[in-house]
Formats: sequence, C-alpha cells, structure tokens
Amino acid sequence: MIITIDGPAGSGKSTAARLLAKTLGIAYLDTGATYRALTLAAMQRELNLADEAALADLAGRLDLHMEPAETGTVVVLNGQDVSAEIRTAEVTDKAHHAADSPAVRAVLVTLQRRIGEELARRSGGVVAEGRDQGSVVFPDADVKFYLDASPEVRARRRYEEMAARGEDVSLQQVLEAIRRRDQRDRSRPAGPLVRPPGAIEIDTSDMTVEQMVSELLRWVRRAR
Repeated sequence: MIITIDGPAGSGKSTAARLLAKTLGIAYLDTGATYRALTLAAMQRELNLADEAALADLAGRLDLHMEPAETGTVVVLNGQDVSAEIRTAEVTDKAHHAADSPAVRAVLVTLQRRIGEELARRSGGVVAEGRDQGSVVFPDADVKFYLDASPEVRARRRYEEMAARGEDVSLQQVLEAIRRRDQRDRSRPAGPLVRPPGAIEIDTSDMTVEQMVSELLRWVRRAR
C-alpha cells in the first residue's frame, strides 16, 4: 500500500506521516529530505546553489540512502547520518534552490519513486510525505491526503520545533519564512504544491497530533 500526504510547511504532515506509518507498521518516506540532502551536499562542496546545471549533475551522482528507524527515517549521505544536519535553519533556507529547479526535481522525483517503492516492498507499504507526492511522484497511490492549516498555526508549530532544537529565531521570522515558502511552493513551474486529484483534504488548524492520526487512520481503513 502506498499512502501520500502532501501539504505546506507546518501543516502537520511530517509528524502525522511518521505516526501513521508506525501505527500501520509500514515504512515512512520524507521526500523533502532529498532536497535538503542535496542542498547540504552542494554546500559542503561550495557549489553555487543558483547553478541549476551543477545542482542537477550533483543530484544524479548523490550517494543518498534512507533507512526506517524508530524515530522515522535515518538519512544517510555519503555514508554519514545527516538526519539532524539537514534540518538546520541554513539548509532549510537554501533548499528552495533545489526544490524550485525543474532539472533537479526530474532527477530527485525518480530517486524518490525508487526509494519509496523499495521501502514499500520491504515493509509492506509506505507513507510518503512531501509537496507533490500524490500529484507527481505517486499519482496512483492507494490513498492520498492533503493537509493544511492557517499560516499562523503553521508558523507556531514550526517555531516550537526550531526552538526545541535550540535555534535562535522569532515567531515573526518563522511566519514570514512560511509565507515566502508558500508563495514559492505554489508558483514553481515543476511540481507545484497543489491538492492532488482524488486527495482527501483535512484542515489541521484545530487538531492535535492524535486527532490528525486518528482521522488519517479512519480513511485508510475505509480504503482497505
């Protein structure tokens, strides 16, 4: 079974996807990690992130693996666990260069599909989350979800996550970053953020994590 969860930053999709996968006993795939890992690799090589050709070339040579873990997914880049490193504010701020590039997306979508299908075979299913999973990567998924929430709620969630990691940011800075990212995600030419055809849309603004997962489970069980 392939389940996709798409939505904007802070909508709750990552947390919900991890817990849904754990509850169902199947794999979890954070596809956004591929763009972050590529960004980190480019930064380590001091590449110009605005050079789409160089980024696409690096994407094609990326030594990237994802392994299921109790906490979700371990991201391994060039043999090193970079799960925490790809979540820093610097990588987050620069990842849009990779995500906005049609050439890069073409390479990474193929990689995401391969990883997702491999995880599904090994685990009996996969929950893939991102921004174009149900629309581009797995258009024939068994169940598709689109999660959303108000910008203010999403900013608060992201701010609390970053503060818990010790990052020095203000709520206003996070809100402004969320709005900029929404604009970029919805207007990019390749793989824009949209509600996938046939997706179940859920507003998570007033929902706890437990309520989110319960609602997702209800729909998944109905589809089985």
